[in-house]
Amino acid sequence: MSSQRRTASPGLGGTEYLLPQSRDDNLDDVEFAAWRDGKPRLAYLSRAVSPQAILRLLSFIRPSFMSKRKATIDAAEKVPYTPRHSTEYLDGVRGVASLIVFILHWSHMSYPSVNSGWGYRENKSFLLLPFIRILFSGAAMVSVFFVVSGFVLSHRFIQRMHRGEYSELYTGLTSITFRRAIRLYLPAFVSSLMAFVAACFGLIVIPKRIDGIPFEHGLDAYVRYLDSESNPWNWELDFSGFYNPQLWSIAVEFRGSMIVFLLVLSLAKTRTVVRLAVEGFLVAHSFAHKRWDLALFIAGMALAELQVLYVKNSSLSRSRIFSVALYVTMIFGIFLSGYPKDHNTETPGYMWTGNLWPYSSYRRRFWLAISAMLIVGPLTVLPRIQSFFLISPVRYLGRISYALYLVHGLGNRSIGKWLLHRCWETIGKEGTWPYALSFVVSSSIYFPMVIWLSDIFWRAIDIPSTDIAKWLERKCSARNIAK
Repeated sequence: MSSQRRTASPGLGGTEYLLPQSRDDNLDDVEFAAWRDGKPRLAYLSRAVSPQAILRLLSFIRPSFMSKRKATIDAAEKVPYTPRHSTEYLDGVRGVASLIVFILHWSHMSYPSVNSGWGYRENKSFLLLPFIRILFSGAAMVSVFFVVSGFVLSHRFIQRMHRGEYSELYTGLTSITFRRAIRLYLPAFVSSLMAFVAACFGLIVIPKRIDGIPFEHGLDAYVRYLDSESNPWNWELDFSGFYNPQLWSIAVEFRGSMIVFLLVLSLAKTRTVVRLAVEGFLVAHSFAHKRWDLALFIAGMALAELQVLYVKNSSLSRSRIFSVALYVTMIFGIFLSGYPKDHNTETPGYMWTGNLWPYSSYRRRFWLAISAMLIVGPLTVLPRIQSFFLISPVRYLGRISYALYLVHGLGNRSIGKWLLHRCWETIGKEGTWPYALSFVVSSSIYFPMVIWLSDIFWRAIDIPSTDIAKWLERKCSARNIAK
């Protein structure tokens, strides 16, 4: 493993190039000497930087939940929260899933054993037990992302199919299809650019080889990474890159979205039974050809259709037997979500999967995909479970979920790694308890920082990206249909 590059000293020596290099006629020699001594006068600072600008900056970097509106929000939340739309709880699901992905990527750096299940050889930690290990089931949460996306992207269109609102359906479909690439790729591009800049300044370690292939950091390497990251025509799922490895899923998300939109368009005027039959066939066909990702998007669309039918059928919602069956299904899905990455067919509780199809390394992705469907499906018709994802902290996670997914990778390799090493130096890493204490202390400091940085990224990049997509759509719309 290559040694970490030395970073610039926090003193003046590491930041001299940021200071004024030419004399301003309005500054005297004493003020300039103060700069050279590293002690700028308040008089100069007050003229160089507007106090209003500083206040605006401080106000912006303050977490959104600490804004001036907090008192109003607290007062409003004393009454039961009313969702703005029927699928808002799924934003909370995304938030929790994104947090679990972050936990996995952070914890397996120090504890690779989280990739194995309880009972395999010497793995006896209670954290690795089924159900509990969902905290480290990041791969399963990616599958949940895809099912939720298929559901949310198609749900309102399916509702319009049932109401016969085809004009509104086609108008909405063209709008969301136009904006989708910008919505996904613009924040992803910014996050990878941040990693590129961090590598240029030596803030993250640059490997000599990636996947056995020699790697040399530079603009050409970054451009190749961008091409791979944003390439929906490459149907391989083994893409990884130095600058932001988890962005492999963004091209998959875009491709899956387009498949859902195509199905909405082609099946809009068919009968419900036909839509469900086609979707069921495509899910099975996708799984058979190892396209678990597309199977999940299409399954999400099928679940949206079933949810609309469920709402229409009041007798099902009153059936206790049906409700119990849904809870049991979800519990089994949570159990499957803990399917280990390593030695899964040798792990107690999951050995039976070794006797079932598929018989290759595709097995893990298949069962994690099944788990996502079994979790999200019942969740869409169980209000009591949905209510958890509508509480304030979970809704907040939902708002910053995409930002958290994009930011945490760079944070793990920079701030998180630095904090962990400082704790190792201070507390120690020799022995079980010093090692564990260093991990807990560094995590306790690092986690709030990642949430804070994700909050800033959400407001600075994610929300404006949505606005840019809408603005560009308005500018590109034909005059006779522009609103």
